[in-house]
Amino acid sequence: MIMGNIQNRIDYLRKELIRHNGLYYESNNPEISDSEYDNLAKELEQIEKENPLFALPDSPTKKISGFVSSSFEQIKHSSPMLSLDNTYSQKETAKWYERIEKNLNNKNTEFTIEPKIDGVSASLTYINGSLTAGATRGDGETGEDITENIKKVKNIPYKLKADNPPYFFELRGEVYIDKSDFRKLNEEILMSVGQKFANSRNAASGSLRQKNPQITAERKLRFFVHSLGKIDGKQFESQSDFLQYCRKCGFQLQDNFKICHSLKEIMDFMEIMINNRDLLHYEIDGLVIKVNSLQLQKELGYTNKSPRWAVAFKFPAKQATTKLSRIRVQVGRTGIITPSAILESVTLAGVTISHATLHNFEEIERLNVNEGDTVLIERAGDVIPKIVKVVKKENRGFFKPPHNCPSCNSGIVKENEEEVAYRCINPECPAQFRRHLIHFVSRNAMDIDGFGKAVIDQFLDRKKIQVLADIYYLKYDDFIKLDLFKEKKTSNLMKAVAASKKHPLSKLLFALGIRRIGEKVSEIIAKKFKSMEALFNASIEDFTRVPEIGSILALSLKEFFENKTVRNVIDNLIAAGVNMIEPEAEQSGTQFDGKMFVLTGELKNHTREQAGKIIRSLGGKVVSSVSKKTDYIVAGVNAGSKLKKAKELNVKIVDEAEFDVLTGKLSLIENTKF
Repeated sequence: MIMGNIQNRIDYLRKELIRHNGLYYESNNPEISDSEYDNLAKELEQIEKENPLFALPDSPTKKISGFVSSSFEQIKHSSPMLSLDNTYSQKETAKWYERIEKNLNNKNTEFTIEPKIDGVSASLTYINGSLTAGATRGDGETGEDITENIKKVKNIPYKLKADNPPYFFELRGEVYIDKSDFRKLNEEILMSVGQKFANSRNAASGSLRQKNPQITAERKLRFFVHSLGKIDGKQFESQSDFLQYCRKCGFQLQDNFKICHSLKEIMDFMEIMINNRDLLHYEIDGLVIKVNSLQLQKELGYTNKSPRWAVAFKFPAKQATTKLSRIRVQVGRTGIITPSAILESVTLAGVTISHATLHNFEEIERLNVNEGDTVLIERAGDVIPKIVKVVKKENRGFFKPPHNCPSCNSGIVKENEEEVAYRCINPECPAQFRRHLIHFVSRNAMDIDGFGKAVIDQFLDRKKIQVLADIYYLKYDDFIKLDLFKEKKTSNLMKAVAASKKHPLSKLLFALGIRRIGEKVSEIIAKKFKSMEALFNASIEDFTRVPEIGSILALSLKEFFENKTVRNVIDNLIAAGVNMIEPEAEQSGTQFDGKMFVLTGELKNHTREQAGKIIRSLGGKVVSSVSKKTDYIVAGVNAGSKLKKAKELNVKIVDEAEFDVLTGKLSLIENTKF
């Protein structure tokens, strides 16, 4: 492969891995299976190994997959929460086993094997036996602070039941939702907002990241512990010893757990679980095999991304044959024309399948597939089923892309030969506008809770929303007439709409759906340029001076802000009262500079997110647990163990009223005695 081709392939693989990482962790909407993702990663790793000059320190091959949302405070893990290497066959698993035995000089190693829960990883921290912090895995080093939500998971003990609990104990596990509870939840969600979760993992992830902990409590989440993070004052000899201690502490363990002394025992257990996985009351997508001895784990060590002493065996994809009835062509938010397969219904892995992904028209050509053909489909994990191959041809050739947009009938184009996608470039395309609305009101954008697809479709049908700003002119009578809307639901949604006007510029930028500009870049440019007007006045050179923005992103931004239609959209939003300014970032030299704060209890005038932003805007830092390094604890109503510990450590305590006075005037209480 010549140098130019090597660089192009590396760029493509890096972009694809980053994109699919975002789809899985940020959007909960994976397009490819784990094995397909791993194949891309292995190819990139091999190319970088053979061509070290092209290897970069921030390559996806050197980083733990994951995502930390800006909507939550952050918690640094006591030790990295790594991912596991995967195997996809018994043969690959046997090779891993043989490698372990060889590295340990055939020490007749004990292994543990247990189901891999298809949920969301979480870390729990206990201090003196009390639950003080909960965090998502995030990027492996830092997670999202979900402490208040994790306390609502029904089988997580608030206090450890074991005698003489350690001072510090961090453990990891998986948050999930039972199959029966998931079905009930989806029925309720469908009745309420007209849409439902694609799978139980998405339900667990969405429920764990709610801003209102009461919603988390209603979702009936559960937790299985699976690994140790860090513990002070206690030692374990093995993984199985650690799990038994967790049982004594009050944690629920999986019943399907086995200690194995040979490869045959491992293979036998794998076969049993492959054949009986559907009988479990929760979803699993594989098995996790670990060296049992913690001392041997230490000897084997870690790679950049995963432990050498553990592996995840992923279940093979289940396949079925059915007829491809129709190929439906849809228009996305940015105008991309995407084909999808409508199938004759078939049962696969206990689920009725009637749709499959086709990705793009190049994939259709590669498969040589057309309407009426009999096809082999497969479903791996939570990924939308895909067509593997054509079993029987009914129509010659393959399905061709349309010449016109299926929504607005405008012509469609490929912007350049390197692009795979066809695109509708009509800015007034109704299908694009609908998708744009859905994105605009979504959680990471303007975060208008309750403004789902069903609500949007009704307003579009009634022509109540024809431009984005129309959202902010909707009246009580418009909402109360919607299906299933009553007084309380109407009031809550109107409050959410009004509250969204005050969001910072960064959320609005992400909501506008600028091509190639994601949530993180939106935050970066908002902090850099401060106002919407500054963005309209910026040149390409101004954009490229921002370290994180290259020439392609700069061009996307410049083209967006030069567009007259965009100017009209923004002017309409300004007239509707939507904020166009980014709040000042952390200011050094303030009284809060370098100060560490802990928030506890229920605050009446602020959400925790708001209070945290105030602290950070004045140079302070919000942490999740109280220590000798904590400068202030802001104590709301019903403050618990954190307040008690703050008193023991003589940390300065501030109630909410004092916090309101305090903002920017910390010196007023420097000498106050508590």
